[in-house]
Amino acid sequence: MKLPVIETKRLLLTPLKLSDAERIFQGWTSDTRVTKFMIYSTHKTVEETKAWLKTVVSSTENESAKSVDVGFRLKENGMLIGTGGAYYKPEYNRWSLGYNIAFDYWHQGYTSEAMKALTEYLCSMGIKRFFSDHAVDNPNSGKVMEKIGMKFDHMGSYSCHDGREFEAKYYIMDMK
Repeated sequence: MKLPVIETKRLLLTPLKLSDAERIFQGWTSDTRVTKFMIYSTHKTVEETKAWLKTVVSSTENESAKSVDVGFRLKENGMLIGTGGAYYKPEYNRWSLGYNIAFDYWHQGYTSEAMKALTEYLCSMGIKRFFSDHAVDNPNSGKVMEKIGMKFDHMGSYSCHDGREFEAKYYIMDMK
């Protein structure tokens, strides 16, 4: 799904490009502090990040795709500091939200700012039902969910691609 550039007070949410791979790798996909609770394993090479990014760019260019990914760029200098997205899950009839942000930008409100803007834009396009989850041991991710208007729904768990499993809190949001 193609999106326009979405502007917030401090950020520009933009489509991702293959040329972003090195920054994404250096910024967060190779950083175990960031990837600790993610479903993907920490990337060991920029080639792993490029492979993931190729699927993202391909999906973004497909108008009928049921997914959207954006980069979080600082307005002041264009620096890419994170990514976020929404992915339709027919089994829940909801869009799943996910996000990553470079460690140096944690606890500054950027993720909440970006994800609020993204969900508001998607709502304006008729997408109004969202869910997300976070590892119980990662409560700051839950704070992002609450700040964008999500409400706790239930406890559960999730599995990672490498077999790790986490107890999780699930949140939902139905926008009007």
